Amino acid sequence: MIKKVFVATLLLLCFFSAQAGGYALRIIKSGESLGLLANLYDTSVDSIMRVNELESELMYPGDKLKIPLLDATGGISELAPSPPPGFVTHSIQSGEALSTIAQNYGLSVEAIVGANPDISSLDMLPVGLELLIPPSLGLVVTLNQARDLIALVNLNKLDPKQVLEKNNIYSPNNVRAGMMVFLPNVKPSESLERLARVREEENRYVWPIHGRITSYFGRRNLGMGTSSFHSAIDVAAPTGTPVAASRSGTVIYAGWSNRGYGNLIKIQHAGGAETWYAHNSKILVSVGQYVKQGEIISRVGTTGLSTGPHLHFELHEGGKAIDPLSYLM
Repeated sequence: MIKKVFVATLLLLCFFSAQAGGYALRIIKSGESLGLLANLYDTSVDSIMRVNELESELMYPGDKLKIPLLDATGGISELAPSPPPGFVTHSIQSGEALSTIAQNYGLSVEAIVGANPDISSLDMLPVGLELLIPPSLGLVVTLNQARDLIALVNLNKLDPKQVLEKNNIYSPNNVRAGMMVFLPNVKPSESLERLARVREEENRYVWPIHGRITSYFGRRNLGMGTSSFHSAIDVAAPTGTPVAASRSGTVIYAGWSNRGYGNLIKIQHAGGAETWYAHNSKILVSVGQYVKQGEIISRVGTTGLSTGPHLHFELHEGGKAIDPLSYLM
């Protein structure tokens, strides 16, 4: 009987139309200003500042603002949507990372992203940004119209009863346009993919390996028939240590080099830049393979002209070798 009531409730949602909301919740992107947002939403800078209790027009990417949609025609009609039941909020403090916040609440980063699918970054969120903390893994969505709930339940193949219970929905009157709804156990796949792309741009090149730098980029004199100019950095590590791709890209060379590199891998990245990984004991990728940033591609070795196990790492942009230390994160 109870299940029939819940199903009937969902069916009744089809007859609900959208209701106007009082706010637009906007995650600030790089380059946006209060003046631009005021023009975009046909309101005023003063109105935005008043609603958000701002003392200056200074904003940072990732900040969340309430934009008053009805300010010019009689004021705000509704409060901003409340988070779903069971959620709490957390204001990011100096030194906190998304991973540590998730760990402190006994959750995964994936769960935090699901509750905040519009965040601008995984690593560079501003201090003071308010995050929603969910009770478990799932995806938070804002309904454009009441009937969207049925479509979301069907699209994600969810149990209607569970969705209704998680969101304290006991009547069609509880569902309205602009409300936040929690979809339990739905992974925020699109957000995670977007944030992975953002992370790569923020951390364009990451260290392929961690260890002691034994030779820097620039002039040197080692003998052994090598060039007096070292076009890379050498990082010492035990033989067999995993080597990771510094940036996502396509493998364009994977094999033996007669130029002293020994077992060499070259990866080409978006825009034509290349990273080279030399002296490997073992190559784990092949030409034409696409690798993601951080993916293991080889093992440290001492092949070619080498005095000991290490990674020789080169970065090429614009067709010439440049100092990797200026770019590594």
